[in-house]
Amino acid sequence: MKLAVTFTLVALIFFCSPASAEICPSFLEVIQNLLVGTLSSYQASIEPFSPDEDMKEAGTQLKILVDTLPPKAKDSVTKLMDKIIKSPQCA
Repeated sequence: MKLAVTFTLVALIFFCSPASAEICPSFLEVIQNLLVGTLSSYQASIEPFSPDEDMKEAGTQLKILVDTLPPKAKDSVTKLMDKIIKSPQCA
């Protein structure tokens, strides 16, 4: 669980930096599929970014780990992401 949460929060830090005006909708789709989608929907959502085989394998491993989280934990991470995105720090 720590790996998935760490990955998500680090990614959000980059997209909530003062230099970025808004979060890329495609990135949000990838994160949504990571947290609540199927493995195949997650894999399809990363394809437009042309990941190499190592990236695909790492992403698949991450998705498999995320899928072991209890639904309440995934829901809490989703709520946290929404709260971060809507916060003044990301405005």
